[in-house]
Amino acid sequence: MSRDAVRDGIATYFGGPFDPTTRTYRPGPLLLYGLATVRAYVPKVAPDTDYSVGLPAGRAMGAYAVVHLGDTIERRVAIGGPTSGWKHRLYGVTLHVYHLAQTALAEDAQADLDLLLEQVSARIHADRTLGGVVLQAGESTAGIRTTIGTPSYDKGSEHIRTYASVSFDADVYLEA
Repeated sequence: MSRDAVRDGIATYFGGPFDPTTRTYRPGPLLLYGLATVRAYVPKVAPDTDYSVGLPAGRAMGAYAVVHLGDTIERRVAIGGPTSGWKHRLYGVTLHVYHLAQTALAEDAQADLDLLLEQVSARIHADRTLGGVVLQAGESTAGIRTTIGTPSYDKGSEHIRTYASVSFDADVYLEA
């Protein structure tokens, strides 16, 4: 399976159907937890609507994510002769999560992001194939790694921006 197909499958699994007009995946299964948009690639500029499209009015918090395929390790598993066999590809996947809250209390924004990140991990555990895209995800010895940055505050406003990431390995086997 190609990098593009893996990236598209992961974006679909977390973000929902692809919209070719906006080049986004939405509405997705984590909309209830504030994940409004998923992108397969990093855009030059992400509009503020990526944080909130489809969310209930008055929610005041939302997020979008970008799929990143970092390191890829490939090795051939020779079975049955000099040219036949399988290739094992291990993709290092990171979901970069950008969270925006417009609340008076920073604690509310951080709690909202915590809940979203827990749901991202729960979604990986719910189907280790990520909807049939990969053989398994999050099952390596590295597990599922979540990192949360320090919230930043827009001076003179109630905007609270926080970056987080969820990283895991995804295994694919291809006929060699």
